[in-house]
Amino acid sequence: MTATGSAGSLWRHADFRWYWAGQSGSVIGSGVTSIGTSVLAVVVLHATTMHVALIAFAGKLPQLLLSLHAGVLADRYRKKPIIISCNALCAATLASIPIAQWLASVTLGQLFLVAFLVSAFNVIGSNAAISYLPTLLSGEQLKEGNSKLGASNSLADLAGNNLGGLLVTALGAARAIVLDALSYLLSAWCLLRVRHREPAPEPRRAGVSHWAEIREGLDYTLTQPVVRAIVLANSATSFVLAASSALWSLYLLRNLAWSPTALGLVMGAGGVGGFIGALVWRPLERRWGPGRVMLTALALNPLAQLPLVLAGPGLAGQLAIGTGMALQTCAAVAHGGLQRSVRQELCPAHLQGRAQSTGAFLAFGLRPFAALLAGGLGTWIGLRPTLTVITCALLVPFGVLWQSPVRALRSIPLQATASAESRSLS
Repeated sequence: MTATGSAGSLWRHADFRWYWAGQSGSVIGSGVTSIGTSVLAVVVLHATTMHVALIAFAGKLPQLLLSLHAGVLADRYRKKPIIISCNALCAATLASIPIAQWLASVTLGQLFLVAFLVSAFNVIGSNAAISYLPTLLSGEQLKEGNSKLGASNSLADLAGNNLGGLLVTALGAARAIVLDALSYLLSAWCLLRVRHREPAPEPRRAGVSHWAEIREGLDYTLTQPVVRAIVLANSATSFVLAASSALWSLYLLRNLAWSPTALGLVMGAGGVGGFIGALVWRPLERRWGPGRVMLTALALNPLAQLPLVLAGPGLAGQLAIGTGMALQTCAAVAHGGLQRSVRQELCPAHLQGRAQSTGAFLAFGLRPFAALLAGGLGTWIGLRPTLTVITCALLVPFGVLWQSPVRALRSIPLQATASAESRSLS
């Protein structure tokens, strides 16, 4: 690993600054696309509840199909070229929407395909990007880097969602998505400016198959007690929130009659909460320990979801839902930054890509089915009752972590544990 300077001087770490700029820039554009595709599907193409759920299914399916293979790819080859290539492919795929609108019209079939392809490239690229960071930073700098990324990504998400609502209203949904395509090109350019020479991956061992490498990542994740508990709690959280995200934009646009601008502004409240969460998790972790912080974050999730099912139309409902979204995102970013740092520090260098991809596979692999389940329940019992069931289900991740060794975790001898894990796997 490479670490330059102290944790307090991380902004003077030139390579991290370029990495950070590239990661944050693409988040702004993704916020525009999130609003744009929702408006295209619901308002322009008059999509049904199941159509919206199917778009969500298409966007989540690559996590199930590709996550484990993405980890092998990231551990077998240098990660930086993978990230740049995936950014370029995302830009080209997104550009097809405004081109189709200019030549003829966008269809639901195209939205399904674009959602799938962009998600597929993101699965491969983001896995490489996350496992690339420990080659730039280590120790306290790695925690600081994850904290700064969480804060900047939350602000970028805030800007993207607010900008998305305004641009979709002013330009139309398809043309506004051009900005997301450009943001991926910006991200690729920033990565090209990183001068750090990434270490060559360890040579592939003779006679070790692709599937054997995947199994090594699975074995590490499922046999390390702290990592296993964190990943299982992440999996439960991800499944429930995937079901929620498949329906809530439809619920707000149709049942509560929100405008695209209102949707963008309230979604942007999540960015404010995420920025706060990124700022507070490191001092809270130093004061209370990682276990208590992660448990508290998960306990806030169902409470923050309540306004979505209780609030009515109008400004008061928008304020209540926006506040809940800010609280939920604050907890999610705090939990995400802390658990990612713990897992990165525990993991041996030669397994970073596969450990990250195994965690993503277990956390996100079932999300397509969560979207389908949400679509089926929403069609059968209605949107508000379905969102109520989803809110209650957010108690499950807290229970998973409460029953694990993480509950008693006050601090971790990270480097010692990592060394022990490395010896056991060599």
